Amino acid sequence: MTGKLNMPAPRLYLFTISHYCEKARWGLEYLGIDYDAVVVLPGEHIAIAKQHGLKRGALPYLVTDDDIIQGSDRILRWAEARSAPGVSLNCNDTEAMEMEQRLDHKIGVHVRRHYYSEALVEHSSSVRHVFMRGVGFSDRIKLWLAWSVIRNKMISGLDLGPEQGVESSNIVAEQLDWLDSLLADGRRFLLGGDQMSVVDLSAASLLAPYVLPPQHPISDTLSLPPRLAEQVAAWRSRPIMQHVLSMYKQFR
Repeated sequence: MTGKLNMPAPRLYLFTISHYCEKARWGLEYLGIDYDAVVVLPGEHIAIAKQHGLKRGALPYLVTDDDIIQGSDRILRWAEARSAPGVSLNCNDTEAMEMEQRLDHKIGVHVRRHYYSEALVEHSSSVRHVFMRGVGFSDRIKLWLAWSVIRNKMISGLDLGPEQGVESSNIVAEQLDWLDSLLADGRRFLLGGDQMSVVDLSAASLLAPYVLPPQHPISDTLSLPPRLAEQVAAWRSRPIMQHVLSMYKQFR
């Protein structure tokens, strides 16, 4: 992607595997904001963040000519303020912001821990394979050589393991009940109304690793480990999961 009027496009630093980064990418594109995607290696993202003056390395972060915006929620509010007239995700609506925060801190955190507690702990090569997507040959070699250290740091830092996976699965299930209840009145969008909002985009992007919509950028690379795949297969018919597939089909 290229910037307008010869101005450099903002740079979005991301992991290809991250559902928070997917949320930011989708939101920027939906709102019509040009950007350059910069795929980084785990570990290196912290050093890059420090170079830009950030105290935390958490991805995604967007580097513009005059600012650094960290976090998918803040990135989308920044993008909405610069979107074309009539293009909106209702990012500044109070109810939407409250629901987005619940999705980020409940669904986002626990889908990640649910997935990694099996995939990274027991099938780590499948995770390494996804991190390699979008990086150059030399970075692939670096990731391969450092993988055991990266894996151990992620397991410790994200508090992963069998019991943690079960705990996160139960928390996600509670949130799915909430989201299903929002759709029970036949509404088309989670916030109500007649257009997709940041709530729909957040729910869809954060739950996408479970259902892997074909429109997802890494649907052909990411795979679920066996127990998780069996569990989410039973969830696939839920209204919210069908909503995820619908949002991707219509808007991604």
